[in-house]
Amino acid sequence: MAEHAAGLWARTPTLWIAYAGGLDASLRERVMVAVSRANSCSGCTAVHERWALRSGVTDEELEAIGLDDLARLDERSRAAVVYATALAEARFRRPPDPELLALVRPHLSRYELRAVEAVARLIAFANLSANTMRSRTTPAARRPGGRRNIARAA
Repeated sequence: MAEHAAGLWARTPTLWIAYAGGLDASLRERVMVAVSRANSCSGCTAVHERWALRSGVTDEELEAIGLDDLARLDERSRAAVVYATALAEARFRRPPDPELLALVRPHLSRYELRAVEAVARLIAFANLSANTMRSRTTPAARRPGGRRNIARAA
């Protein structure tokens, strides 16, 4: 997780610009929903689906992202979602595949690709953090040595 944070903070200026007007809110939220789904973070997915709807993303687009039916998205959104998801699934450990870059470059500028990556890293860090916290906060009844288990043993 530390390498995600390091990669994120190295891109802070890009991330700031992505939020301050470089990427429109609906594109950012499409990326955040897609990466949250790729990381199986139900909490972040639910929050960002609500935010996506507020930013103008349609129910049909969210359904398309959820079903991995990206042909229903416009080309720019599809490029951003595919790019961000590929990076997240590789855990940002290797550069994007050259074929993938060739597919997305006609739809996103070099700057937009950097901004999409910064947003993807941000939400991936949040997803991993949320998933870690969720796995560590299991109810006492299910934890070995939890109160209910001790009471039953007595």
